[in-house]
Amino acid sequence: MAATMAEIRQGLVDNLSAISGVQWSPYLLASPTPPSGHVIPSEIAYDRAMHRGMDEVTMTVQAFVALGLDQAAQMKLDELLAPSGATSVKAAIEADRTLGGKVQDAWVSAVTGYTLVTIPDRGQMLSADWSVTVRT
Repeated sequence: MAATMAEIRQGLVDNLSAISGVQWSPYLLASPTPPSGHVIPSEIAYDRAMHRGMDEVTMTVQAFVALGLDQAAQMKLDELLAPSGATSVKAAIEADRTLGGKVQDAWVSAVTGYTLVTIPDRGQMLSADWSVTVRT
């Protein structure tokens, strides 16, 4: 099973689309409009099984929330950071760990805490990054 990078990205976004009210992109957003997020490759470990049997791909799912109201932004990001529930990034990604049958397994291995980011022409936002391990 050799999923393409495009299939992995789209599979993650398909799973994340279960989270209501957040726009997700399979590709890097130059100027995200919060609440939103994108999927970017982080690392690829090739040949984890003999004869090109498996690669292990680490993807970063990054989400942004508006910082207009400090407390509201933190509350929204807390919902995304939750380990379970309808607004959990982890739960959404792991709802279909084969990403529509394209990969062997996918799971969220870690998440950062809050990061304050400045986006040109958008201002400051709160962000978090989830590490997603995908076995192809």
